[in-house]
Amino acid sequence: MFDMRRLRHALALAEHRNFARAADALHITQPALSRSIQSLEDGLGVRLFDRSPRDVQPTAFGELVLRHARGIELSARDLDRELQLAKGLEIGTLNVGAGPWGAASMVGVVIGRLSRLYPRLRTRVVIAPWQELPTRVRAREVDLMVSDVSEVQGQDDLEITPLQAHRAYVVCRPDHPLTRQEGVVATDIFRFPLAGPHLPKHAVDKMLHHMPARVREHVDANGLLSITCDSSSVLKAILVNSEAISIMSPFMVTKEVRDGDLVMIRELDLGVQGQFGITRLRGRTQSAPAEAFIKLLTEHDGDVAAMEQTLLQTALV
Repeated sequence: MFDMRRLRHALALAEHRNFARAADALHITQPALSRSIQSLEDGLGVRLFDRSPRDVQPTAFGELVLRHARGIELSARDLDRELQLAKGLEIGTLNVGAGPWGAASMVGVVIGRLSRLYPRLRTRVVIAPWQELPTRVRAREVDLMVSDVSEVQGQDDLEITPLQAHRAYVVCRPDHPLTRQEGVVATDIFRFPLAGPHLPKHAVDKMLHHMPARVREHVDANGLLSITCDSSSVLKAILVNSEAISIMSPFMVTKEVRDGDLVMIRELDLGVQGQFGITRLRGRTQSAPAEAFIKLLTEHDGDVAAMEQTLLQTALV
């Protein structure tokens, strides 16, 4: 009666509210999905979805079945994970979530080192907005996530292992007007387009602290950023080709600073810093791959902090 494959099909249909979109997400044909849902309804003896030309909506029976199907799906993922735990590092799996900003810059090196140590380990890296990642952790879509700790603090079901804090600096192209100005102060940066990702509240509060009243009023009405971009690589290209500036930690722009494409204005201290952390479900046993990843990431974070100090000592601006 409870065919897991058909239950997953029902969950996908409930999510997408459309047979064609759900079939695409499941990588099956629409007729195959229709047959699967019909077989599930026939087996249960109830109608699970009301169909209309515009969309598909779960019936009361459908909501009941879907609620239990979600629990069964989570249990199935937990069972698969426990089996992987028993297999260990060599043939296990690891799913890591990371935001597209600084966290993505952190995890790439670590995943590479992990793969070199354990080439048979299957690893999946999910790059997604940090707002989505806690939900993915809870749904067991990822084993752990890497993000700024301020973005997930206060959520009792999540456990955070903090990494080192990394101060952030104003970054711009070398011939930017700010680099030719004597005695740059914090309010000077708001004369130029400010580019960055969707910022956590603590970072926005730090920025607002340095603004004159008229600028704060403008920000309240129009927002802080002129250019919003969650991809660090795209944003750096924007900085190189415009008078926009951004606030970034040194490890994110090491190559660009060394190549002379971007500079950091070290004397301008906005008091902004980021601290990444490794977040996972509280009380959940960590797999051997997860433990190895955490160890490597902690070591890499220490190397990054040392590298930042060297970079700041040699930076020209």
